[in-house]
Amino acid sequence: MGSATGYRKDIDGLRALAVLPVVLFHLDVALFSGGFIGVDVFFVISGFLITSILYRDIQEGRFSYGQFYERRIRRLLPALFGMLSVSTLVAWLLFLPLDFRAFSEGLAAAVIFLANIHYWDKTDYFGDPVELIPLLHTWSLAVEEQFYILFPPLLMLLVRFFPRHIKPILCGAFVLSLVAAQVRLGTEPEAAFYLVHLRAWELLAGSLLALGVIPQVRHRLLSELLGIIGLVLIVASVFMLDKSVAFPGLSALPAVLGSVLIIHSGASGNTLTGRLLSLRPLVLVGLISYSLYLWHWPLFVFTGYYLIDPFSPWQQVLLFVGACVLGWLSWRFVERPFRKPVAREAGPARKTLFWRTAVISFIFILVSLPGMITRGAAFRLPENIIQISAVSKEHIPFRRPCFGLTPDEIDREEHVCTLGGQGEPEFMLWGDSHALSLAHGMDLAALKQGTVGAFFGKSVCPAVLGTQNFMASDVRCDEFNDAVVRYLKRHPSIKHVVLVGVWAGYDAKSTEGEEVSFAAGLERTLALMREMNIRVTIIDQVPKIAYDVPSVLARSEYFGNALDLRTPRAEHEAQLEPFHVRLAQLGQRYPFTLVDLSDVYCDASFCSVQYQGKPLYRDSHHLSAWGSEQAVNSLAALLTRPEATASRAIQP
Repeated sequence: MGSATGYRKDIDGLRALAVLPVVLFHLDVALFSGGFIGVDVFFVISGFLITSILYRDIQEGRFSYGQFYERRIRRLLPALFGMLSVSTLVAWLLFLPLDFRAFSEGLAAAVIFLANIHYWDKTDYFGDPVELIPLLHTWSLAVEEQFYILFPPLLMLLVRFFPRHIKPILCGAFVLSLVAAQVRLGTEPEAAFYLVHLRAWELLAGSLLALGVIPQVRHRLLSELLGIIGLVLIVASVFMLDKSVAFPGLSALPAVLGSVLIIHSGASGNTLTGRLLSLRPLVLVGLISYSLYLWHWPLFVFTGYYLIDPFSPWQQVLLFVGACVLGWLSWRFVERPFRKPVAREAGPARKTLFWRTAVISFIFILVSLPGMITRGAAFRLPENIIQISAVSKEHIPFRRPCFGLTPDEIDREEHVCTLGGQGEPEFMLWGDSHALSLAHGMDLAALKQGTVGAFFGKSVCPAVLGTQNFMASDVRCDEFNDAVVRYLKRHPSIKHVVLVGVWAGYDAKSTEGEEVSFAAGLERTLALMREMNIRVTIIDQVPKIAYDVPSVLARSEYFGNALDLRTPRAEHEAQLEPFHVRLAQLGQRYPFTLVDLSDVYCDASFCSVQYQGKPLYRDSHHLSAWGSEQAVNSLAALLTRPEATASRAIQP
């Protein structure tokens, strides 16, 4: 078995090597684009240390569940409860209703160590605006705690019934977990990121090292080489990976392997890597690493929530220093006082500790209830702030039941919504979630023109035929779009198809010459419409804003922080330029009309985010119902005149 029972400064140094990249990554320091791998390093360290303690105690016949979980409580919960208490108070004072409700849900999940399950269902760590979620980082604590619950009884069973096969069985579990994570990464990356059984291989890597799967290194030169290789693997992962990489899975393997090599090489002697990691500053950071991890993210989130604008370099420096100070204070005055040696006969005291822990956890759950039950305790805020922020969760016309229909529902013509009046459709609105945002305005425009249309839309599914999926989905986009075409063929009364989408985003993912690319799919759509003698109108992508509009407008008003949230029109047009070049090429072969709504939402210089004090968007790029209504005149014009363009501009 690997040596781990004695204190090792190099492991504390390795903790520093894990936490510092995470902190710098969360500060958006570009050089540390792969800093998120620090969590994977933590998992390896935890698996190694916990297994070392467990296996030793089980072998010696002195393992006690009570003692084990008392250690875990004393090690983890005081600092966690301190951070949760302060975060709850700050969230109460700062957060808008929707954000406070999400915080309250996260608080309850964090206390019962189910945060990873909670955020798996709600949050893409690399894709969603996670800078508004101060307790998101507790997902990793939940993974570790779930491992601590599941692994001890498993190891006890293996020691008792399969003592000679412990290593092969755990090696098999390691491989299965890694393979499952890699497979799931292609279909549901959020699950691969958050769920314990798909992260278990990282903790098991440390466990296998503790159990002596890797032979002890007896040659000094080899130890030095392994340590250096391990350090290079971790550092390279920090600097070379970024949010665009499919992660974790195999992409996390270098950081995991690097951690294993560093720990293993350090057990055999005083190596160069070990001496480097044992330097006093790194050891100190390693000692406070848990508290630093706990406090840095809420500090960054709450500060960013108040400031709204991205951090300046000086603010990044101050926040880094502030996080380290908070981490040290938490370690010195919260962690250390509670880490007293655990007496083996301390039954009554241990029972009291467990009861107090349960009571405090229950209090946190009670505290979280008002935010959940009252939809974010909106009574805390002025009415105008509540109204502005509520646009984020406004009722979206035509979302239910008609958005995201299955192919079977389309074929049965079940839940198909019509725009305008009733009767046989004369036009079709077809596209992704941007089509849903315009459906309300199109409905009013159709009523104004006395015409009827059918609406088909699905998230992240542009109206292009036979292409790749642009996001993992239970229903493939090609199947959805093929069903829409079948509907179109069953209704020859439809003579006009209006296509809406986030065109620039899809076009950026297009691979020239590939049959499954966006470009090829759009050409197939245009060719089919020409063959069916159907008029095509493509509505250009509406301006994309750098902020979540309702949230930022409300926060700006609430904090008295006057910000200009408008997007420069030139920036919007530059984003669309590559797509316009593609359309110009297609326009030489296929007839269609491009309708630009920019003049509705922009003046000569800027694109607005509000009109008459109401948000035009419900997030950063989807029009609100109010925003959709502003385009009614332009949409009504295109239903009658193919050459119609936007007719009026909105001034902020």
